[in-house]
Amino acid sequence: MLRVAGPLAEVADASGTRQVRLAPRLPGGPPVAGDRVRVDGAGSQGIVRAILPRRTVLERIGSAGRVRAVVANADVLIVVAAVAEPPLAPRLIDRYSVAAAVGGLDLAVVLTKHDRPHDAEAVAQVVARQRAAGHPVLVGSALDAGLVEQVRALIGDRVAALAGHSGVGKSTLTTALTGVPRATRAVSGGPGSGRHTTTDPRLIPMPGGGAVVDTAGVRSFWLPPMGPADVATGFPEIVDAATRCRFPDCRHMGDADCAVPATVDPERLASYRALVAAAESASRFARGHD
Repeated sequence: MLRVAGPLAEVADASGTRQVRLAPRLPGGPPVAGDRVRVDGAGSQGIVRAILPRRTVLERIGSAGRVRAVVANADVLIVVAAVAEPPLAPRLIDRYSVAAAVGGLDLAVVLTKHDRPHDAEAVAQVVARQRAAGHPVLVGSALDAGLVEQVRALIGDRVAALAGHSGVGKSTLTTALTGVPRATRAVSGGPGSGRHTTTDPRLIPMPGGGAVVDTAGVRSFWLPPMGPADVATGFPEIVDAATRCRFPDCRHMGDADCAVPATVDPERLASYRALVAAAESASRFARGHD
């Protein structure tokens, strides 16, 4: 599935692309870009009758407080973040890292607007922390052909979902990678804020192989309910250090004889603990509304 727009969807098969309808109350729905589906009927008379099992999925809490899929069956989540305008938000990257790990996606980070005035030390710290966690990090300008080619090489023949704040250059990168124009706007709406440019995530093939899903820009990204072990999957260095904790069920939240604080970057540990507290709060809220 390439795109979903209300009751309609654009799908691709051996015969090409076509627009079809979604069956009402589709089991496992609503479908999202990247889903593999069963379509009954030819041409524009086709109807999506089933969503096939998802290999990977990126999920978040939606505006109604329900878990919703953002993209399905992608191989890698590329978090695009600006070093300035809007300001760099390291903990947003961490939240995406957890969502990617839980959903079965690899993670990479692309830092854009490096040609703008920015806090070089803060950027260097983010780069070091993410690379120490094993995540590829690229730095440059979304308008720079060199960075575009680095991102293309990073994706290869995989399907990549681009995510992050509004106004960081996701649509600009998508257009450069695929040759398909995507709407772009300057950052506006107040100091440090971005304006949404993409509202309809769409899977777009890249010339020569691979594909990109340009997801809608966000102001925040809330994780679904989960436990400390799930949160930790987004922090590989914590998972590694946890093998040396005295107790196997250590939550690394100030537990006795926890080995994590001695080896993990303090900011990353603080980010992990904040996400555990938020996830457990979301879990309690969800149980209270069952």
